[in-house]
Amino acid sequence: MSNANFSITRLSNVLKSDSPHSPRRPNIGLQLLVWIGAAVLLCVATAPNFPSLVNESVGDDFGSLFVSIPIIALLILIFGLRRREFADALSEREAGSKLPIRLLGASGIFVLVALEPLTAQSLAGSGLAVVSTFYFTSLAVSPSAWRFMLPYTIVYATAVGAPAILLWAFGEPLAALSSALSAKFVGVVGPAVVWQGTQFELLSKSGELVSGVVTPGCSSITSVTMFIGLLVLMHLDMKKDAESTVKLAVAGVLALTLLNSVRILILLWVGYEYGSGALWGVHDWLGYAMFLGFFLAVLPVYARMGRRDFPYSVNTGTP
Repeated sequence: MSNANFSITRLSNVLKSDSPHSPRRPNIGLQLLVWIGAAVLLCVATAPNFPSLVNESVGDDFGSLFVSIPIIALLILIFGLRRREFADALSEREAGSKLPIRLLGASGIFVLVALEPLTAQSLAGSGLAVVSTFYFTSLAVSPSAWRFMLPYTIVYATAVGAPAILLWAFGEPLAALSSALSAKFVGVVGPAVVWQGTQFELLSKSGELVSGVVTPGCSSITSVTMFIGLLVLMHLDMKKDAESTVKLAVAGVLALTLLNSVRILILLWVGYEYGSGALWGVHDWLGYAMFLGFFLAVLPVYARMGRRDFPYSVNTGTP
């Protein structure tokens, strides 16, 4: 009798799903393609100079835009870990009209276009415009996904805007701290270096005078904010408990601060051995390489830490 009831229930569900009155599951791939395509096109109006600002900034820090590709790939990978929940969010059917959400998205785009002369003045402003463009476009194209997209938008917007604020507020003290730590390390295992605050001078083996300044941009702010941003994204995607995330965040900030001083020590050794040209050549990519190695080492550690149910998961109403 129970088997018969089960068969009847299954047949009833199949008939309901095939009913012409039952709502269809939307084409997720098409919605995703429309969203990304529309957002990219709208960025031409909301943040037209963003690519040139990124290329200039990355070139200053790493030497070329090419070296940022692995970081971009990591962001895509982390977002891709929740692709099923993203698909569920796109197909979620909410009660009430979606028109207000679509209008909010369209209004947001118009506001961004009006603010373009202001946001175009800096990389942070232009980056915030790009992040906001993608979010407002998602509201217009796929309003059901607004809850899913909101945490990512907040994280990305914070990651874009925070470094500029932190450099302004803490750049000089952190540069001084990095210089002091580096001076301690150099005094133990490094060449003879003369320090005056954040300025340094040394003679290379060939007799060349090598000098430089540890600027706020050379402090650990960039790597720390990048790490915290990636950690929060992993917290969202891997559904880790808050205690594990906070512990790793504190340990990561301390470790990256020390690693930055180690980076300066390595640069000083390169300058001592091969001269200033080699020092500045290595400077363009060493910090990036060390950060990427650190993050890849942290990733499996975090994967083994505590896990819990995460409040941002989408309830589709299915058992």
